Amino acid sequence: MMIKIPSIQALRWIPPPWKSLLRRTSTITITTLIPVSMKSHRNYPNIRISLCKTYNPLELKSSKMTVTPKISINDGNLVVQGKTILTGVPDNIVLTPGPGVGLVTGAFIGATASDSKSLHVFPMGVLEDLRFMCCFRFKLWWMTQRMGTCGKDVPLETQFMLIESKDDTEGGNQDDTPTIYTVFLPLLEGQFRAVLQGNDKNEIEICLESGDNDVETNQGLHLVYMHAGINPFEVINQAVKAVEKHIQTFLHREKKKLPSFLDWFGWCTWDAFYTEVTAEGVEQGLKSLSDGGTPPKFLIIDDGWQQIEKKAKDTNCVVQEGAQ
Repeated sequence: MMIKIPSIQALRWIPPPWKSLLRRTSTITITTLIPVSMKSHRNYPNIRISLCKTYNPLELKSSKMTVTPKISINDGNLVVQGKTILTGVPDNIVLTPGPGVGLVTGAFIGATASDSKSLHVFPMGVLEDLRFMCCFRFKLWWMTQRMGTCGKDVPLETQFMLIESKDDTEGGNQDDTPTIYTVFLPLLEGQFRAVLQGNDKNEIEICLESGDNDVETNQGLHLVYMHAGINPFEVINQAVKAVEKHIQTFLHREKKKLPSFLDWFGWCTWDAFYTEVTAEGVEQGLKSLSDGGTPPKFLIIDDGWQQIEKKAKDTNCVVQEGAQ
């Protein structure tokens, strides 16, 4: 009997109706990993079973689960187009094929837990000696970028990550093999949001939280979308299109019509006054632009974000923390 699953531990997720089937048959191929919470095979019609020639049940072996031809978890490694991206991938990490666009080179990363909680931190695997660029939220309002080569370089609240790697094709000169770019996009799933972060063990972690102690879960099957290819710009483009099709709450920019006012010249008051906007200053600014032959067609009065902190105002600071 041979079962194509990530590990022997996954056998405990097979529902009772199929366990009796395992005792009577030989080869079973499960094309989708069964979630921990599954109680009945009737709830998961997408799982396909094929029965083949009878073998000795004692010949049970575990094998890799190939989600797509180019992305797989193999012997505890996350492999993308022949290159190992992450090592030490835990057994509770789940891969699901991506939708439509990018089916061959895209997949969702999920995770399962034994207990339901409002906050989970799932180690996803170890990242070492691969260059990456990521964008992370460093303030409530702002994101910035960071470069690195290992898991501990990945900051908290990472919301975009692009990893560069060479294809480990045997028998060839690595300098001649194409560079593979893999993008990771943390997503929203139900009432939960996911972000990436690193730890001191060079593991990349998925932080999954609802923000409400009463909203709990023990799994998320579409927490991070990953997509790979040789052109980083096209990889990002196709990844966003795949997420668009999956979430169905936004449109890719190719489908959006630009508003006409984007062709107009306008003026935003922020760089002129920061948080100290006055009517007199706005009038003076408009007059100055008009006198210079560039009258703005629209005006943005910007005095900063809503104040979120109760700290005393620092008179030596041009812009207060939490206001920009």
